[in-house]
Amino acid sequence: MKTNYAIGAAVFLTAVLSASAADFYTQNFDSMGTNGTAPPSGWSVLYLAGDSLSSTIPTSSDMAGATAGSTTLQVWNQTEGAMDWGSGIAANEGSSPTDPNRLLGTSPTGDRGDMLQLSLNNTSGSTVTRVSVQYSMQLMAPGVLKTGFDPGYPEELPGYSFYYLDGSTWTHDSALDLTPPTPSSPQTTNGTAFAIINLTTPVAPGGTLQFRWYDDNADGYSPDYMFAIDNVTIDIPEPATLSLLAAGALALILRRSKPDRLVP
Repeated sequence: MKTNYAIGAAVFLTAVLSASAADFYTQNFDSMGTNGTAPPSGWSVLYLAGDSLSSTIPTSSDMAGATAGSTTLQVWNQTEGAMDWGSGIAANEGSSPTDPNRLLGTSPTGDRGDMLQLSLNNTSGSTVTRVSVQYSMQLMAPGVLKTGFDPGYPEELPGYSFYYLDGSTWTHDSALDLTPPTPSSPQTTNGTAFAIINLTTPVAPGGTLQFRWYDDNADGYSPDYMFAIDNVTIDIPEPATLSLLAAGALALILRRSKPDRLVP
């Protein structure tokens, strides 16, 4: 079962929501419901202008030039088969029209690639120097091979390439890239990625943390392979230098506090 929660502690960030140090932000997208056309707070869609011929990882400069996409989601389910909707459009996705287990996904067309972005505001009163990121990915539908392309033509940069904003630089973190093991066969889950990000430019109180999941537009397929993300968790790792007194005090706080559930 998917979870969407935060545990009360001392550090808070917001995406119009408050969350805290242990699992301070989590999102499973189920709050969108089976027919929701708005993403959860803090989420947006962008795209890179261009064509599908590029199969190279976007540079920081490329990512800085991304264009804002649609604020309205499509609603799509696996029972419909692969579809595309144009540049910078994402979808509320599930296995069927009645499935409450929802994901946020993409199917780029007419551009170089689409991306999902999460923005979190640091309202902790403390500076953030590192965060951990975890999420899962699912291949929702295989792409449809274009006429003239040989069967088995590769899907360039399959899955999601992960980026985070470090100061003014969009940084690609390959440890958080996810690629499906069998691109032609949708599976329940195509893996979970986890990594700790050390920021060279700390995020001061009132600053913003931003993360992006980039989906490349494949040249040989239309509609493209359809990928979606789920169970996103952003955490502030516990400092290794906590004193025994501080650690004990934190444990006492956690024992006395019930988890705070995030709401849209």
